[in-house]
Amino acid sequence: MTLHGFLDYWCSLHWQHQLRHLAQYLLIALLLVFLTPFGMFPDKPFVRLSYWLAILAIFGMAMMPITARIIRSTRAFDDFSRWSAIFGCVLFATIPMTFVVHAIEYGGWSIAAARSQNPDAVPRPSRDVAGLMVLFAQLTAINLLAIGVNSFFIIATIGLHGGAEKRPAAGIRFLSRLPDHLGTRLLHLQMEDHYLRATTDRGDALILIRFRDALQELADFDGMQVHRSWWVAREAVRKASRQGRKLELLMADGTRIPVSAAYRKMVEEAVLGIVEVVPA
Repeated sequence: MTLHGFLDYWCSLHWQHQLRHLAQYLLIALLLVFLTPFGMFPDKPFVRLSYWLAILAIFGMAMMPITARIIRSTRAFDDFSRWSAIFGCVLFATIPMTFVVHAIEYGGWSIAAARSQNPDAVPRPSRDVAGLMVLFAQLTAINLLAIGVNSFFIIATIGLHGGAEKRPAAGIRFLSRLPDHLGTRLLHLQMEDHYLRATTDRGDALILIRFRDALQELADFDGMQVHRSWWVAREAVRKASRQGRKLELLMADGTRIPVSAAYRKMVEEAVLGIVEVVPA
C-alpha cells in the first residue's frame, strides 16, 4: 500500500468501513483486557474494556481520518519513504489524542470521586510533561497495533475477494513505477535517451523504461502518443494551438508539447470536445 493509497483509504471511510473497524477495535480491546498493559485498572476488567474500546474508537474513527485529510491536503509527508510516512501519520494523530485521553481520564476521575463515599481514596490523574510523554508513548504503541490490525484485514480482504471482482486501475503497471511523492495523476511523458521523464501534478522524475514499453503499459490509460518522444494524458490537455499545419498542446502544468504530422489528425479528433483547437 502506497502512502497516498493509505491516506485515500482513511479519507474515504464510510459507515461499513467504520463498523468493520469498530469490530476490530473490540477484538483488540478484549486482547488488552487480558494483557493488562501499563498496569491500568488491574482489578476492573469491564472498566479496562470500556477504556480501551473508547481509546481505539477515538483514534480510528476521528483522529486518523482528520489527520489523513490534513496530511493529504498539505502533502507534508510526500518526501518521506512509504513506511516512515505512515508511521509519521500515526504519531501526528496521537499528539492531540494524548490530550483527549488525559481529559477523559480526568473526567472519569471526577465522576468516580463524586460517586464515591470516600473521594480521597480515588486516585486523581495528574500528569506533568514527563507523564504526558509517557502517555503519548503508550498510546503510540496501541495505535500502531490498531493500524497493523487494520492493514492486515484490508490486505486479507483484497486478497480473498478483490482480484476477480474489481478491475485494475488503468495504467496501474506503469503508475506503480512512479515514486510515491509524485502520486498517480499522470500528465505527460517525454523520452530522454533510455529514460522517460514522467510528469504528474506533483512534479517529475526519470524512469528507466523504453518508450514503447511504457506505451504498452499505458494502453488502457486515457492518453495518446502525440510525437515520437511525447505521450500525454488526454484530461491534462488544456489548449490546442494550430499554426498552419503545426499543432501544439498546452498541458495543465504549462508545458507546451509539439504534435508531429503523423499524429496530428488523431490528436485533433481526440481533443475535440475537451478543448478548442484555435489558431496560434
